[in-house]
Amino acid sequence: MGPTNTGKTSLAISLAEKLDAEIISVDSVQIYKYADIGSNKLKPNLLKDHPHHLINSIEPQDSYSVGNFRNDAIKTINTLDEKNKNIILVGGTMMYFNSLFKGISDLPENDLEIRRQLDAEEKKYGINFLYQRLKKIDEESALKIHKNDQQRIKRSLEVFIKTGETHSKLKKKIAFNPLENRNFLNFAIVPEDKKLFKKNLNARFQMMLDQGLVEETKFLIEKFSKNVKLLSSVGYKQVVEYLEEKTSLEEMIEKATNANYQLSKRQITWLKKFKITETFSTNQSNMVIKILNYLE
Repeated sequence: MGPTNTGKTSLAISLAEKLDAEIISVDSVQIYKYADIGSNKLKPNLLKDHPHHLINSIEPQDSYSVGNFRNDAIKTINTLDEKNKNIILVGGTMMYFNSLFKGISDLPENDLEIRRQLDAEEKKYGINFLYQRLKKIDEESALKIHKNDQQRIKRSLEVFIKTGETHSKLKKKIAFNPLENRNFLNFAIVPEDKKLFKKNLNARFQMMLDQGLVEETKFLIEKFSKNVKLLSSVGYKQVVEYLEEKTSLEEMIEKATNANYQLSKRQITWLKKFKITETFSTNQSNMVIKILNYLE
């Protein structure tokens, strides 16, 4: 685990080959189909040679929560356990890792029928109507949500409609965690030189533009909507602003680089909450050997 652009995937592939292991992706953007360039997904030929569970699993318009990930990951882990397979988790979505290590609140699954009803109400009356409704039902949740955050407003309303209990109350109840006693070996990769790391983030974003990130974003907007949650993620968000002519090309590159850098700082802060077996610096040469030594 660790920040974006630190070599996690190549390390996971090297280990998977040595251990005859299967890889589970812990990435909140790579899980979406069509989000290839913006999520820095492996090319199709590499994915074919090194399959990753929980990549290309859902459509861009689908709602997907930490709870959905946790359920999908646990099912995958159980299946691989039955096959007596070694398992490697790889990614940078720290809330996903946290849900596996520490469990999450006992919240219901997404309900597509309720969500369709809420979508129809939003279309008819606007998002403020739903927000005011949430304030009356669950003021504690409403105060933590921006009045235009469609995804979170609808999720809190959905939880109340489905369970009769407020989202804020249910979030305080921790569900049983079947992985609680599992022995995880946690390895982190972090950048050694902050200035060089930021320079590399800038170079990577420019490479994504060269590969067709603007065209990919246009496709996602035209086929789905500019309001899908996927397009609010780092990189895509800045391209959407550029396509709406809110920023210039140079401003977009600078904003995306800064947003990625800030994301990496948050990811590193998350690492302090976990029990890390060993932390490596980017481009360290002996990572595979060191990890294999821990397994002996």
